[in-house]
Amino acid sequence: MVFNQLTSMDKFTRKDFYDAYREGHGEKTQDALDYALRREVAAGNIVHVGRNQYAYAKEKRIYKYDYSDVAGQVAVEIQKDYPSVDFQIFELTQLNAFVNHLYAHNTIFVSVENDAIDYVFDSLRDEYPGRIMLKPKADDYFRYLVDNQIVVLRLPSESPKGIDAPWKSRLEKILVDITVDKLLTRIVSVSEYDAIFSQAFDRYLIDTSAMLRYANRKGAGVKFKDRIEEYTDVAIGE
Repeated sequence: MVFNQLTSMDKFTRKDFYDAYREGHGEKTQDALDYALRREVAAGNIVHVGRNQYAYAKEKRIYKYDYSDVAGQVAVEIQKDYPSVDFQIFELTQLNAFVNHLYAHNTIFVSVENDAIDYVFDSLRDEYPGRIMLKPKADDYFRYLVDNQIVVLRLPSESPKGIDAPWKSRLEKILVDITVDKLLTRIVSVSEYDAIFSQAFDRYLIDTSAMLRYANRKGAGVKFKDRIEEYTDVAIGE
């Protein structure tokens, strides 16, 4: 269902939704109101974009990306060998939808939970000899770089899980990583931040609360908030 007073708002709260629902359907119990909101979210009509913040999905899109065949195969192999391990994949060419200067050569970043990172690296090294690195320093990354290089990194807790599949990197995670990660900040030029951030926030629904939790977990909450304030007019809460 669509409520005129809500569709005109960039974001709205649960109370805003409840008030609009009552106006259209009469007085309802709290359980009925909660159920109505959950139903709209489950149907994809409304998207959670922050702590007690929602938006209509028709205003902006949910970020999705079709991974390369190589990245997809890496995901299949990890799931086969380590079905209970948390991991996420981000590939450099994902940024080509946002940047001014396209990345001609791809790198596949595989972030793996800390307890399993060595096991996953060893398994992938057998499958992709000569093109895989474990937590490399920037100088080593550039020195030995080949196309479709696989880089295995540690996955911090509080990393937002993918929508279609848990291993797919959410845009919230990508924006934090390219801003504060030691390796990615050497790979992604600061000159591209303006295009990346402005287009990301203009086109897509972004859960700013999840994004800040993740940045804080990486010990870079303040740095990330400074970047957001520098390149967007988005207010990120504490």
